[in-house]
Amino acid sequence: MKVKITHDVFNIVKRLKAINKNYFIMFNTKTNKYEIHNLKYKNTLCLVLPYNALDNRAITYVLKSERVEEQLELIEKTNLKIEKSNKEKLNDKINYQLKEIYSYANKKVNDFDGDGFKFNWC
Repeated sequence: MKVKITHDVFNIVKRLKAINKNYFIMFNTKTNKYEIHNLKYKNTLCLVLPYNALDNRAITYVLKSERVEEQLELIEKTNLKIEKSNKEKLNDKINYQLKEIYSYANKKVNDFDGDGFKFNWC
């Protein structure tokens, strides 16, 4: 069973609401752990506090998790840039190789010396 926490001694509920208005706290009686939930998501559970008491450590823990989302966005943007760069490098290599093949294929038959089969593409 889960019990919604609306008031506490250290005003953790209000302080969490100041961080994000969608946050609320539930106490899970089966696990004896406090859970932070967010109304923004369909599955509201965001994180389970590793502490037995609801105190300032909860605020610190939530703030760390808030920064994780920012870091994940930064990582995603960086990965997209790297992927784009890799695609451009691959396209440049393909274009170079195709130009080489085209220029070699357009040579006159008289210029054929048999070395075309010795070319190493790797």
